[in-house]
Amino acid sequence: MGCTGVVLRATLRHCDLPENRKYRKDPLMDQLLSALADPERLKLYARIVLDDLPPREEDSAAVRRHLGRLVKAGLVERDEDGNLHADPAVFRRGRSAEPAPSGVPRRLVGFFAQGRLTSIPVRPVVRRELLVHLTGTLFDADRSYTEREINEAFRTVHDDTSALRRYCVETGLLIRERDGSSYRRAEA
Repeated sequence: MGCTGVVLRATLRHCDLPENRKYRKDPLMDQLLSALADPERLKLYARIVLDDLPPREEDSAAVRRHLGRLVKAGLVERDEDGNLHADPAVFRRGRSAEPAPSGVPRRLVGFFAQGRLTSIPVRPVVRRELLVHLTGTLFDADRSYTEREINEAFRTVHDDTSALRRYCVETGLLIRERDGSSYRRAEA
């Protein structure tokens, strides 16, 4: 795999880091990824990042068209001398201001967008922290719930209610009766 592949992998790996998952439904990130979606434009971007673009190559119509899209997306800037530079800071820019979900622990904020859980953490420690937060905010400790009520409560934050319910039972945060008729929150 050439230099272009290395840049693409690094870019995609950066976009998939846990701290960057919050950008998945962000119009700015959509615009950046859309600008890099064309293979020829991606190669051009990689060559600019690697400072491997011969000056004469900028003169072709196709390169000018692709370059215009990269500049418009904010991926590439032209300095006063006319030289092209990639701006890596564009990937670190914040999204449009969205208020942090109230009461959500700071470590978990990146898993929420517009008040809903966007993904269930893979790491067991982080997943447990999320489940503790959800059971503490969705369920009263002194009440029993049917499976339907548990699903309805989880559906307010995420569509995969069975996974959330199963994880809560497995970690001991929700206690299920042997016959499966009811659930209750475990005492802290």
